[in-house]
Amino acid sequence: MRKILLISLALVSSVAAYAASPIPSSSQPVTITAAKSLEWDRKAKTYTARQNVVATQGAASLHSDLLVAHYDDTHGKPDIKTMEAVGHVTINSPPYTAYGDHGVYDVKTGNAVLTGKDLKIISADSTLTAKEKIVYNSSENKMTAVGEPKAVKGEDTITADTMSAVFAKDNTGKLTANKITAHGHVVIITSAQTAEGDDGVYDVSTQKAVLTGNVTLLQDKNSLNGTRADVDMNTGISRLSGTGNAATEGRVTGTFYPQQDKKPENSGNQAPANQGTTPQSQGSQ
Repeated sequence: MRKILLISLALVSSVAAYAASPIPSSSQPVTITAAKSLEWDRKAKTYTARQNVVATQGAASLHSDLLVAHYDDTHGKPDIKTMEAVGHVTINSPPYTAYGDHGVYDVKTGNAVLTGKDLKIISADSTLTAKEKIVYNSSENKMTAVGEPKAVKGEDTITADTMSAVFAKDNTGKLTANKITAHGHVVIITSAQTAEGDDGVYDVSTQKAVLTGNVTLLQDKNSLNGTRADVDMNTGISRLSGTGNAATEGRVTGTFYPQQDKKPENSGNQAPANQGTTPQSQGSQ
């Protein structure tokens, strides 16, 4: 049981690091280029870039078919509030790349929403996909993937109804995942085992994880069933319990199937078994 949870939590931790804002907050200027046109509408208070649009700030870049920047000129000069990207949206913030159909970035708050039919964020060895939206809340340092999110690293995957990660700054000032949660129909699949539950929480700082609800751990035909799985990666101790399940009176169930020994195949050099009396030769009549 410990092996399957260790693998799955390492997978979630790596994928959760994707939650960087589309265009990181920076004092560096934003440069926008477009293949067709860049339009300034003073009445609507917008800048609109059309066709093969590229917006860059430092090492980060945003590509789209259309980009609309909304600004406020209350203080006498344009102050961009939000940026809206439409069509074939690609956001590069090394080492991650995000893809979607529509993206909105709030320059003031740092919040961002990416939507579309084929949402995904990829790195060299991991991929996160979702069918509804990926939301980054800067004030809470939280990223949430909604709509059957799926995290993949190598042969290992985790799926749920929603997945989220809360971040905190480390000693170098870099945001790193602090708490990772998965809600609804949580399924963790590795090359050898599968874990299922209603909810999962991993506290990165304490290196402790909890999988709750209808918890099932599967390996081949063998299964463990309970309502809670606790894993302490510091001590290497894992515990499965059935607390709160009236149907089982709080008992944990384990079903194990003995492996069947394979019967040796008949060798082609073996003599056929004796099948009764050897027929006698017929003499001449």
